[in-house]
Amino acid sequence: MAEFFVLRGYRRSGTGTHVAHEVLRRFPGRWEVRVLQANVSARQFWQHAISAFTGDEVHSSSFEKNGETWRLFSFES
Repeated sequence: MAEFFVLRGYRRSGTGTHVAHEVLRRFPGRWEVRVLQANVSARQFWQHAISAFTGDEVHSSSFEKNGETWRLFSFES
């Protein structure tokens, strides 16, 4: 999956988390989710969605690519 976007009207309703969990259930295995460091709401969303899915604390790492800083969440579904 290249992009995951939740329309503004559906944010904070649980819809994005529900859909993300469905995708993770349908495609089990090793996942990496990359989010721009500057996109605070997306980082918070993925932190919560992954933690709720795995039932565990989420760890991420930071890296730079093409002059931009990213957060990388790695986990098993």
